[in-house]
Amino acid sequence: MIYGLEDVDTHVRRTADVVIVGSGAGGGPVARELSGAGYSVVVLEEGAYFTREDFNLDPVDSLVKMYRDAGQTMTLGVPSILLPLGKTVGGTTTINSGTALRILKPILRKWQVVHGLRDLTEEELNLIYAHLEEYLYVKRADPEVAGKVAQTFLRGAEKLGLSSGWLPRNAKDCEGYGSCVFGCPNDSKQSVNVTFIPDAVANGADVYTCCRVERIKVEDGRAVGVIGSFVDPLTGKRKKNRVDIDARVVVLAAGAVCTPYLLLRQGICNSSGQVGKNLEIHPAVQTVALFDEIMGPPKGIPQSSYVDEFKDEGIVLEGGTVPPEIHALALPFAGKKHFKLMSEYPRMGIFGGMVSDTDSWGRVADLPRAGGRPTMLYMLRGKDVEKAKFAVQIMTEIWFAAGARKVITPIAGHYEIRGVKDLKRLEKSRVEARDFYAMTAYHPLGTCRMGDDPEWSVVRPTGESWDVENLYVCDGSVLPSSPGVNPQLTIMALALRTAGFIDDKLSGSETSALKSDNRRESEA
Repeated sequence: MIYGLEDVDTHVRRTADVVIVGSGAGGGPVARELSGAGYSVVVLEEGAYFTREDFNLDPVDSLVKMYRDAGQTMTLGVPSILLPLGKTVGGTTTINSGTALRILKPILRKWQVVHGLRDLTEEELNLIYAHLEEYLYVKRADPEVAGKVAQTFLRGAEKLGLSSGWLPRNAKDCEGYGSCVFGCPNDSKQSVNVTFIPDAVANGADVYTCCRVERIKVEDGRAVGVIGSFVDPLTGKRKKNRVDIDARVVVLAAGAVCTPYLLLRQGICNSSGQVGKNLEIHPAVQTVALFDEIMGPPKGIPQSSYVDEFKDEGIVLEGGTVPPEIHALALPFAGKKHFKLMSEYPRMGIFGGMVSDTDSWGRVADLPRAGGRPTMLYMLRGKDVEKAKFAVQIMTEIWFAAGARKVITPIAGHYEIRGVKDLKRLEKSRVEARDFYAMTAYHPLGTCRMGDDPEWSVVRPTGESWDVENLYVCDGSVLPSSPGVNPQLTIMALALRTAGFIDDKLSGSETSALKSDNRRESEA
């Protein structure tokens, strides 16, 4: 069952085989697998639960309800980067664009050689990927539904001879509402809130929403449960009711920001000193093109097409369309100029460039902040600045090849590119991190990385903490580095793999009475 605040009128004290903190790309698959194997599973989610009836296509309403900090989570550094994070059942999968890609082979090889994950083979991952792709209805975006913006951008890429195509997405019968990042109004997107979590509940798992975990219970070096509070999902204020779960296994799946933050605040699992470090976020830049013809946004798919010509250099272009409320934020102007340009919204298209960060520095820190929120420090630097600049340049060339009248870029001193002369000036200019306007990122990773060396990693190749037995981490934080592409499919694959290791551990010990009768109790 899925419990909301209205269903909880007293303290919740439970015993379970497994308690999972977080219900996103990591927590959902683990919940389904272990509940399906007969274990009693409790999932605790800080956000609320929403269904298609709640997805009203209102960006502001959705940001307030389903995003952490109402969509205003920022990194501190140069430049400050907007890092939207989901806070709802399904996690960020509920409000992402549905892109479902496999890890790049060179990156997997790096994990095997550098991080010692030799047992994580391409053959095993491909089997898990294939299962996920079938379960989630992964298929290429339909060009007829994708929208004119995406079609036009790909036409420009083809004219330049660049490798490009339609992105695979976990979407079934997508109708192109252009609102994936605010919740799919017809459940076409097979996010965790409509797949893994309902299946886990059908298997007997219980999900408590609006519940913030504050401490992991540790006894004799073993995780034995969690303690937390119910909170108002809009204000974050604690309610009087508490939650106290005893469990044989604790799974942290709160994401690459909140998982390390919880560990740092409690001071556990950090003998390596790596908790919170190695933060990678896929910095992203955008370009906006103005055409003479009507482009028809936001009808289409927000992220439906790609250009991967430069993927080996850590640059992938992805995009489609966004609603006007979001589009307006990408324009580096104010006042009358901004108003005039937005009046041309029907004739504009937007596209993004994603950088696999290798030279930048980032970490999640346990620094005092209002509301007890995590602090993310991040400095864009080195080759990553050059990658971001090049992504802007190549997108601009593609837009012009597609017939754009002018292109708006996020680089100070080069906000408007009207032709070859302006583009050449940008190419010759020295661009620094502080010159980027409205930089965003979407895939925090690496802050509790997996590896075979306890001095340089936080969890074992199985996902279990080196320091605390029966404590597993299962989210984007365990990825040793960026997978080179959108990571949700890889996070899910590693989650299913980790669920297998947890099953092995639980089944190898004394048979649990909880598993035999799948008992659920809630008492004051």
